[in-house]
Amino acid sequence: MSQLRDVPEGQRLDAPVAGEADLEQTVNAVAHDLRSPLVSVLGFSRLLREEYDDALGERGLHFVNRIEQAGRTMEQLITQLLDYARIGHADERRQPVDPLEVLQQLRAELKPRLEEAGVELELPSEPPLLICDRTRIYQLFSNLLGNALDHMGPCESPRIHVTVEADGNESHISVSDNGRGIEPGLEDNVFDLFRSGPSADGRKRSGLGLSIVKRIAELHGGRVELETTPGTGATFRVSLPSA
Repeated sequence: MSQLRDVPEGQRLDAPVAGEADLEQTVNAVAHDLRSPLVSVLGFSRLLREEYDDALGERGLHFVNRIEQAGRTMEQLITQLLDYARIGHADERRQPVDPLEVLQQLRAELKPRLEEAGVELELPSEPPLLICDRTRIYQLFSNLLGNALDHMGPCESPRIHVTVEADGNESHISVSDNGRGIEPGLEDNVFDLFRSGPSADGRKRSGLGLSIVKRIAELHGGRVELETTPGTGATFRVSLPSA
């Protein structure tokens, strides 16, 4: 995948190459075709619940719950596919972004999940600015934090630690957890499309989160790496050009 050229602050990113434009067009068409029947499935399942609640009984309501859960999972997958295809769009802009402001927003949004799992989220106090499209840096952090919450599993004093540091011409982001780590043999595949390991709650994930992180990093001229030891957690490191 080609890297973007350096662009002045606030200038648009390079327009997608032909293959990327074709990808976005194809995904948009597929998403439209998938959403139409999905709306019907979720709509009729809601009507079943509202109008036939008593007749369904406990077993019937369980089946309706499963239908709705599968529908919401499919809806999330469609949204993430669209996000993946749109990364690198011509409307994006590289500009200075305060990562702490983005991380504080995400901490507020993730507060229910963090409290339910008893996870402490440690953020950097005065991180350097990042040169990136703000929406993409939000997605990058959102997917890295979500991945940690999904997969770290039970552990003593669960913690997710985020750092952002500047080093010469690069900015370095790391998101670490002290969970179960990644099983041997899976490290090389975690960034592949639709590849997702077992989540802590047993639910199947879309397998797109880390692929989105990798695509954002590469289209901004950066890279992403993984360090993990089973039983002691995982660290995802993203390096981005600082100019």
